[in-house]
Amino acid sequence: MKTLKKLFYFSFIISLSLFVSCEGEDGMDGLNGEQGIQGEPGQDGNANVIGVTVDPFPSWTSGSYLGQEANFVEITETSLTEAVIDDALVLVYFQLFGDNVWYPMTYAFPFDSGNEEVITYTYEPDLVTIYALSTTGPLNASISKVRYFIIPTSDATARSASTREMKVQQLWDKGIDINSYEEVANYLNQ
Repeated sequence: MKTLKKLFYFSFIISLSLFVSCEGEDGMDGLNGEQGIQGEPGQDGNANVIGVTVDPFPSWTSGSYLGQEANFVEITETSLTEAVIDDALVLVYFQLFGDNVWYPMTYAFPFDSGNEEVITYTYEPDLVTIYALSTTGPLNASISKVRYFIIPTSDATARSASTREMKVQQLWDKGIDINSYEEVANYLNQ
């Protein structure tokens, strides 16, 4: 029994020693690991926006614009249905001479002589038409590329004029300059 008491006492001391020796102060946390790779940001919800590039730009045809002689090019665009036209904004940009600078339409360039050159557009069902004219007659503008965006509104009950004005205002409110192709293209993820 004496041996059993010694064994019990000895076991108790060892257990107590182990218990006490396991306690200690909380140490500093280790270094954080490297940040993992983040995924690509998602789309801004512009899934219905249509962006079209016409490259190379077709040859001009003689005609008129608002009763004045002008050159024009017609671009067939089947996405421009009557319903889309009543409910969308269409923005058009172009490049001249093969340079990588985008100009907004309507573009007007006045000369010191009082003459002016104008490049503009219209749209209707199935058609975008680009016009080029000057105060002296048709203009053979050296357009190398055209890009246009068809931006539908999210409110299908809105009417055409007010819808386009609202969409332009929404872009301006978000800090997007609609005269800047780069800002519009970046915003629309096009």
